[in-house]
Amino acid sequence: MTTIMPAEKKSATEISTKAKGPEPSEGLEKLINSEVYKDNVCFWERAWGGVKTAYTQMPELPYLPLIPETLEERGAKKVLDLGCGSGWLSVFLARHGFVVTGIDISQHAVNLGRAWAQKEDLTIDFQAMDIANLVYDDGGFEAIVANSIFEHFPLEASRDIFKLLKNVLKPGGTLIACFDEVGMGAGEYFKLEDDTHVYTDKARKGMLLRNYSDSELKELYANWTIDSITPLESGSRYIVATNK
Repeated sequence: MTTIMPAEKKSATEISTKAKGPEPSEGLEKLINSEVYKDNVCFWERAWGGVKTAYTQMPELPYLPLIPETLEERGAKKVLDLGCGSGWLSVFLARHGFVVTGIDISQHAVNLGRAWAQKEDLTIDFQAMDIANLVYDDGGFEAIVANSIFEHFPLEASRDIFKLLKNVLKPGGTLIACFDEVGMGAGEYFKLEDDTHVYTDKARKGMLLRNYSDSELKELYANWTIDSITPLESGSRYIVATNK
């Protein structure tokens, strides 16, 4: 069995010097440094902190088999999995022969993913990284998958993240994303100007949650070619797009 060593840690200066992407906008920079966003990061660390092992049960998603099919049809091999958690989608894709990098803001979740990959003798590059501050080289990936991720970012942050994605994805590369129709559920919260819910109750303190309207999605994908939008019974939308 191949031993997967923890990735070499590099300073923020070393990483950002290598990266060639656009600088975060003033609005995104302000958000990242805000108490609202810091509380959001803390929420995910707490959420994953009590998890002992990776979630190895593959979810029953109607579009799941379509992901490797689409990537194979387009000749994509090197894939970035955004918000990978403990790695179920990264592992799923690696089992299909893709070269996968999985990133998540929770170091603990990433560690769980590494342990899972090692157990299955899969080579997956798991990294603890904030999606709002991607630091990969231009055109470093042939495809990006983002499953139920953007519901946890305000609209302005998603605008900037889409710019970062264009940068790290090669021209003609594929972006596969699922935007969930999320129920806000019980809990105390306040709203940001863009209707993002910021939870303040004990159970979900710091979590950000929002839905995206059709017009907001159109705005996010303005500089992409949308190849298909598949509405799901749950109200979610499965979108395949190409980097212009």
